Amino acid sequence: MQSSPGSVDIRNILSVCRVGEALNRGLLRELLGYFIDENQRRMATLTQAVDAGNRDTLRHVGHAVRGSAAMLGAGRLHDLAWCLELDAAETDLTALRGAVDALGVELDAVVTALHNAHPEAWTD
Repeated sequence: MQSSPGSVDIRNILSVCRVGEALNRGLLRELLGYFIDENQRRMATLTQAVDAGNRDTLRHVGHAVRGSAAMLGAGRLHDLAWCLELDAAETDLTALRGAVDALGVELDAVVTALHNAHPEAWTD
């Protein structure tokens, strides 16, 4: 997937959240909230892992972020997580720290894009 920072394509999730023509805002809020909460938790884990030099955790958590980004349609987040997953075993820790930082910046951009594009998911 190749995309610009913060871009998301949640058409698949939106189709799951539709009942006829109506959007189930509660379900959309739950799905997007889960994505955000889990990936913010994962970012904290990645930061700790890079600080500790724990390459296995970097690889495993990078894989988890990649999967959730793919499900959401966050192409750039997916690509950055995939690079982290692939590079975790052999890249020097300074470069991996930069990769984790870039992943965090992109996650923030995705969260902002979700809030801006789908305000109906955040209000009752």
